[in-house]
Amino acid sequence: MVYSYQVIKFLTISFVQGTQWSQSIGDKGILYKATKDPYSKIIIQSVSGSKKLFRVPKDRTVIVDQDTVHFLGELS
Repeated sequence: MVYSYQVIKFLTISFVQGTQWSQSIGDKGILYKATKDPYSKIIIQSVSGSKKLFRVPKDRTVIVDQDTVHFLGELS
């Protein structure tokens, strides 16, 4: 699989099947780590209103900073 770096301005973010994520606070924002193999999923609604489902590989971190989300993942 090929994973691309994503930076998305968002309105809402949903962590699908929440038990697959760990959460912590870092100096860059709220950090979520995918904890299930082979990947966990997030749904992001952008400022344009479109919703997209992304896969995030295990042990990758999703950084949520105000209205921007940064992560490595692929469109599902």
